Amino acid sequence: MAHKKARRVAVGPHATLYFEDALTMQYQVQEMLRIERIFESNQIQDELDAYNPLVPDGTNLKATLMIEYPDVAERRVALERLLGIERTLWLQVGTLERVAAVANEDLERETERRLPQCILFDSSSQGR
Repeated sequence: MAHKKARRVAVGPHATLYFEDALTMQYQVQEMLRIERIFESNQIQDELDAYNPLVPDGTNLKATLMIEYPDVAERRVALERLLGIERTLWLQVGTLERVAAVANEDLERETERRLPQCILFDSSSQGR
């Protein structure tokens, strides 16, 4: 999808941030419903509840952090090594102050396991 591709920022050879919005989340939910063959309204609502926290609210940017290694063994080692990577991320636009990333710690544990790592860049505390 061209819309999502334009929202992609590589932050290293194996890490990519996908900045989310309502449209990218709509496509993600539709994809999950199709893949998991979900047709019941309560299950659809569960998917919406899981993905809605990834939609920015106007005072922040939200991104999905994807760590990608083609080799499974290499990926396992890398993921162990990268624990806490979200605490090292920040975003800076032009000459504005850096905004530190906040991981999706406020999401329920069950939801957190189902989602890729969500990163929040909240500029509301800086008046932007």
